[in-house]
Amino acid sequence: MSKLWLPAEAAKAEFFVQFPELHPVLLQLLYNRGIKTQEEIDVFLGPDWSRDTCPPSTFRNMPAAVARVFDAFSNGEVITVHGDYDADGVCGSTVLVSTLRDISRALNFDAAKIDYYIPHRELEGYGFSLDTAEHLREKTNLIITVDCGISNKPAIDLAKSYGIDTIVCDHHTMPKELPETAILIHPLVPGETFLNKHLCGTGVAFKLASALIDEARVRGAAFPPGHEKWLLDLVAIATVTDMVPLVGENRVLEIFGLLVLNKTKRPGLRALIEIAGGKIGELDTTSIGFQIGPRLNAAGRMKHAYDALELMIEEDETVAMEKAMKLQETNKARQARSDEMYKEAKKQLIETPTGCIILFQDGWQAGLVGLVAGKLLNEYNLPTFVFGKEGEHYVGSGRSTDRVDLMPALHAASIHLEKYGGHPQACGLSMKGTEAFEAATKIMRDTLAASMMEGDAVATLAIDADMRLEDVSWELVDGIEKCKPFGMGNPPPVFAARGVTVVGLSTVGADGKHLRLTIQSLSGKILKMIGFSFGFHIEKLRLNDVVDVAFEVSINEWNGNRELQGRIVDLKTTT
Repeated sequence: MSKLWLPAEAAKAEFFVQFPELHPVLLQLLYNRGIKTQEEIDVFLGPDWSRDTCPPSTFRNMPAAVARVFDAFSNGEVITVHGDYDADGVCGSTVLVSTLRDISRALNFDAAKIDYYIPHRELEGYGFSLDTAEHLREKTNLIITVDCGISNKPAIDLAKSYGIDTIVCDHHTMPKELPETAILIHPLVPGETFLNKHLCGTGVAFKLASALIDEARVRGAAFPPGHEKWLLDLVAIATVTDMVPLVGENRVLEIFGLLVLNKTKRPGLRALIEIAGGKIGELDTTSIGFQIGPRLNAAGRMKHAYDALELMIEEDETVAMEKAMKLQETNKARQARSDEMYKEAKKQLIETPTGCIILFQDGWQAGLVGLVAGKLLNEYNLPTFVFGKEGEHYVGSGRSTDRVDLMPALHAASIHLEKYGGHPQACGLSMKGTEAFEAATKIMRDTLAASMMEGDAVATLAIDADMRLEDVSWELVDGIEKCKPFGMGNPPPVFAARGVTVVGLSTVGADGKHLRLTIQSLSGKILKMIGFSFGFHIEKLRLNDVVDVAFEVSINEWNGNRELQGRIVDLKTTT
């Protein structure tokens, strides 16, 4: 189904006059992304590490966190890094485990006192739990949570009663009650002075790691300048996989992180990239989103996230390759099972859904329900919750569009939930018993229905600018390249070519899945296009049809030749 196109507001003439040295289309792209001043343009097009990143020390509680960690070092205490089981949690845990071990070695502390813990997704669920506090009671003195913890006040308070301190490195939505007995390193805590409010969990962990490295230097550690930047490969991965906006400081972290990722020293990460079909030196956000991220996430979805964490901290190349191969097999199993669950979910949707989608089934794996929810969201553009049921327990994930916030629905149903947390567009939750499930989901449906406006369920497509085919040029490609890396908050630019004529038409790929299209403007300019998964249009398109095409500008490379082409994003027939 074609989407509702939403053209961006055209920049005013004086904006173009202000910056004559930049390509007009690049200026329009900057304007669309809210980049309108010389300072903002300088940061976006030419990021500077010293100028454009936020000092770790500007976290209000950073001095207390650093002091507590070094007290633990000095007193010979055990420090346990408690991560989440997704790629963000795994990468953030790797940041802190490797940093704490490096500092231990550099300052002659006992590196064996650095431990880690990640809960099992299905057996323990998300976050720092009461059971984990009991489990760690005699095993640790200081817990540092990564990508979790802000919603775990009961467990943190219980740990405190056992004499265990907690530092929380998190970025998730604020709960009703904060764990005030912990040292909170979180950009959204009320009164927090740290400027970047959109860090991923690994980004927060990186800030703590950087502050710890700075303090270690003061205490005599011979870390070279920029030592902490070798952690940015992990920040780059997590920034993409956790879908935080690639603007402001996050964009700077991603740009420098991709540079580090393309020369990463981690044997485990290098092995994973090779197994996934990536190539060091050519990795970008797409490589992260489709090759690295899914494999790191597969461990926690199918087995245990330890498989991913231990791969990332592995220092032996031979062992690293063995672990990467194991993770590759886990990812294949993940793909097969999630496809099967999606088909089972579709069978439950006998009629086209309205409002929101809430599905459950016995045996659906808790680690995969979020993937199924995401697929259904993409198909129906409705807030979606998918639950796996195991005995009396329902464990689910929610996904939503950027126009519908899930968190108020969860807050409203919280009395019936065992645990919940997340973001406005992605969350996790669990409840025990059919009665609690039915009561909670009714409240969630009612809350979402009351909040949704007419048109919220209509799939939309942002159009950066109408484009004459004559303006598709290598100069334009150069301008688009300057906008990379693309991701959440900075998507690849989409242009609209309106009233163009179809002069070439065919399908390619298995079962004619993809569409090859050649279009021509009124002036005779021709542009070739490829539409991945658009092959079904062949049944209704004819030569000489007049169409509107939404497309990205891309480069087709074959046999050593390079030519400009359009990648079809949406297609509308006008005749």
